[in-house]
Amino acid sequence: MSDMELQDFESKQARKDYPVSQPDCHCRSKPRPCYECEYYYYRRKAPRLNTDCIVVESLLCSQRANIVAEINIPVLTLGGIVDVGPGGVITPPITLTPDISNIVYQFSVLKNMVVITGYLPANVTVLGIELPIQITIPFQEEIHCPGLCPQDNIQHTPFKIEATITQGLEALGVVAASILFKVILSTNVTATRPVIVKEPNLKLVADVNEDRCETSDDNG
Repeated sequence: MSDMELQDFESKQARKDYPVSQPDCHCRSKPRPCYECEYYYYRRKAPRLNTDCIVVESLLCSQRANIVAEINIPVLTLGGIVDVGPGGVITPPITLTPDISNIVYQFSVLKNMVVITGYLPANVTVLGIELPIQITIPFQEEIHCPGLCPQDNIQHTPFKIEATITQGLEALGVVAASILFKVILSTNVTATRPVIVKEPNLKLVADVNEDRCETSDDNG
């Protein structure tokens, strides 16, 4: 037996002693399996599944929400340095600066509806000087989504400021002069539900939670 034939025999004997299925790793001349090559080969292989069903997120609704945050503050609360004249003219002019990075919000998922609540901190500037007080502007918005249940999933894009409005309300009778601060916010809200579908046509098999619509509303 030549050296080449002996080497080939030893290689075959080694593969027999180690019956692990081996890829072609150019290791035939070695007396034992190429463990490093096998490791990377099998790590790249897709895992063997016991079923042809998978879990996917089913879209229920996706829509833009325009949210109005507003608060009416008496002029005296601002230290008496601002006045509201006829026609709601504010003197001197003031500027509202919302602090969108510190917005506080909550999404409450109800049947067929998402309720967005929270408040937006803001600073008031008079003649270029920021007042030492910070106001919080509350908001609430309802989004109708047919078929939505309390345990469905909600995602949203970051809140965006569309506009700020400052409106003076002059004193009438016993009602003191005040200033209405309003901020228009927007976000895109998407509601999804995890369901089990069967490949290859993604035919619906079942809801991951068959009782989700029978549970009480989740307001947390």
